[in-house]
Amino acid sequence: MWDSFWPDLVVALVGALLTVATAVVTYGLKIHLDEKRAIRSLINELHRRRALRPANERVVVGAAGSDDYVRVNSSIASIRDEIRRTRDRVRQVDRLQRPLSDMTRACNQYLTLSAATPDAYVVLVGDLRRALTSSVQELAQRRRGVIALEPGVGTL
Repeated sequence: MWDSFWPDLVVALVGALLTVATAVVTYGLKIHLDEKRAIRSLINELHRRRALRPANERVVVGAAGSDDYVRVNSSIASIRDEIRRTRDRVRQVDRLQRPLSDMTRACNQYLTLSAATPDAYVVLVGDLRRALTSSVQELAQRRRGVIALEPGVGTL
């Protein structure tokens, strides 16, 4: 009786361990795939945003009353929210969270400065685009399978 018990127990234990290992590996792969999709989606969104389109950076006198100023600020606030949602979908590791935090900070800085000096909003958008481009490049370097697309250029 004991002669057949031990081999059966070993087979059962090995089977259980393989099942658990397969589940852990599958879960890890799913986390990484979801994370890569979230980062790619954000980068594609930034790439296609008209508010970030390269422009002749100049002071626009009386910009505070213009529809374009309002649309750009609304778009930047929306971008900031999208970045925050992406941060929530990415693992809490510094190499990925830091560039996303930098992007959020750059959007906040733009919104603060453009509210204080609306006539300079076009120049400030250029500064924001450069900051976002730097962070996108950093994300692409740190996350395999992510291509750095320049913000705003997908609308040209």
